[in-house]
Amino acid sequence: MSSLQEDEIINLLQQELTGGALDDSSASETEDFMVEDDVQSDENYEPSDSEERHVSPPLDLTTEVERGSPVISNTAPSETTQSSIIQLPQRNVRGKNRYVWATAKGNTSTRTSVRNIVRTSRGPTRSCRGITDEVSCFEKFFTVEIFEEIVKWTNVEISVKRAMYKNVTPTQGDTNILEIKALVGVLILSAALKDNHLTSDELFNSNYCGYGYVATMSRERFDFLVRCLRFDDRDLRLQRTQSDPFTPIRVIWNILISQCRNNYTPGTNVTIDEQLLGFRGRCKFRMYIQNKPAKYGIKIEMMCDSGTYYMVDAIPYLGKGTNTGDLPLGEYFVKELTRAIYGTNRNVTTDNWFTSVPLAKSLQLEPYKLTLVGTLRGNKREIPEELRNSRTRPVGSSIFCYDGPLTLLSFKPKPSKVIYLLSSCDEDGTVNPNSKKPHMIEFYNSTKGGVDSFDQMCSNMSTSRKTSRWPMCVFYGMINIASINSYIIHCHNLLIAGQKPIARKDFMKNLHFQLVEPWLKVRLAKITMPTHVKEKISSVLSMRPSTSQDRQSSPRLQGHDTREEPSTSSSGENRKRKTCGKCHYKKKRMTKSMCSNCKVAICGEHKVDFCVTCAKEK
Repeated sequence: MSSLQEDEIINLLQQELTGGALDDSSASETEDFMVEDDVQSDENYEPSDSEERHVSPPLDLTTEVERGSPVISNTAPSETTQSSIIQLPQRNVRGKNRYVWATAKGNTSTRTSVRNIVRTSRGPTRSCRGITDEVSCFEKFFTVEIFEEIVKWTNVEISVKRAMYKNVTPTQGDTNILEIKALVGVLILSAALKDNHLTSDELFNSNYCGYGYVATMSRERFDFLVRCLRFDDRDLRLQRTQSDPFTPIRVIWNILISQCRNNYTPGTNVTIDEQLLGFRGRCKFRMYIQNKPAKYGIKIEMMCDSGTYYMVDAIPYLGKGTNTGDLPLGEYFVKELTRAIYGTNRNVTTDNWFTSVPLAKSLQLEPYKLTLVGTLRGNKREIPEELRNSRTRPVGSSIFCYDGPLTLLSFKPKPSKVIYLLSSCDEDGTVNPNSKKPHMIEFYNSTKGGVDSFDQMCSNMSTSRKTSRWPMCVFYGMINIASINSYIIHCHNLLIAGQKPIARKDFMKNLHFQLVEPWLKVRLAKITMPTHVKEKISSVLSMRPSTSQDRQSSPRLQGHDTREEPSTSSSGENRKRKTCGKCHYKKKRMTKSMCSNCKVAICGEHKVDFCVTCAKEK
């Protein structure tokens, strides 16, 4: 499934760059994909609690369908299409709250409405254009400020825990930015290889997982760092938590989300839905969502690009204490998440937890200037009684009502089920003559899967590990967000440069190596490092994966040998004596000889003599 999503992202970007038309078909247009809404019949409808989450729609991995004539059609329907549309005899119908709907569409011009014209194109912003290096793309999201914040408060926690040890070892030493980057690299490698479920004993056992993990740091150091990771000032946490329960990780979260908003311009359609970060520990805003695989966890409301699944904005749900400014929860989250696209005429696709008639009307006004398409719950008081289910109503029939630019659809896919859909795109009530489904439903199906597909990409390659602290659960989710968003920008820039993007697994492995390489070199240069560990580090460094920059500029990959003169013994008399890097550190053997390849000092015991010709052949 992961490769399918990667292919869809790459194909969509290629079509946009080449100016090709997008496919209007959708895999979710079958009847089985329409079971996401609660059964809206008069007999068995049970209104859910305002805080309880609905059953989320199943994943629909379709590419983005731009708004156009199939959705906003002004052509007269054919006889075949007309037969599935029920025309109400009265001119107006009213909901339970006396909201008035017209049963016929008013006269509209043949020109496309201004509200449906989007003048911006999808792609990285100026600060991210042309960047193809994996670690550079990642650091556009996980910035230096985030690493500095982590190092700052982690060292404070380390000093507290170090005081509890009777015998202090280097395992309890302070950390730095290079080591924290290496720690993130280890987590990313565990996601790429799907090792995140393994215990640290298994992860750092070279017999099971090779040298990739153990060369970066010891198991004891990994466990100690994960246990000491902190993201805020513990002394001020109790006071700040009273006003913001998300305080323990709020600072670095805001930095990441700000970078996500600023680094990418989404396409015509965006999707708003929720992601559940699985967590069963103690957390005052932990949620229970029955239909989610994890069941319990931290709910994150997200806005993603419907085509590339880029995560544009996200807000954590903090429980009933969320300050919404007297707005309903769904309306509050939609207006907060769409701040980055105010005034752009984009379309927002939502499900029935967010969608409401007042929200659709208010989004058309300043400063929002957005359209809304989404499913509607059957207990909304704006829905007229004439649109509800009845036994005499034929299966596959559609009823449309209008209120200016708003269009309300009642569609009956099964005898005991009616689906309500609301659109503010000033649409006509038309039905596809081939699939017998309204164009509104086809458009909704093609744009509803942005967040669900992003969530599935996170679960396919996840850095999450078992933890009893909810800030660590959010931290793992942040790494997943940064890795997916950086991969999308990486693919976009490679396609612009005329190169073929690599698979996401290869991207993650390259990113891991670029994050841990500086720290591996630091460890290799330590005199006290055991010889067997240095050999593992050297073996990992020698297997450096090829990156996009290597393919463009590396002379070694172009057939040129960049190695220096292969003689292992130094001819320079002014070279300083160094301790042999291959001997045990207690021997303290001093030598002037140095390996011409890895530049490690070597004594006579570890030298191999051969001629220059054989060295070149080697």
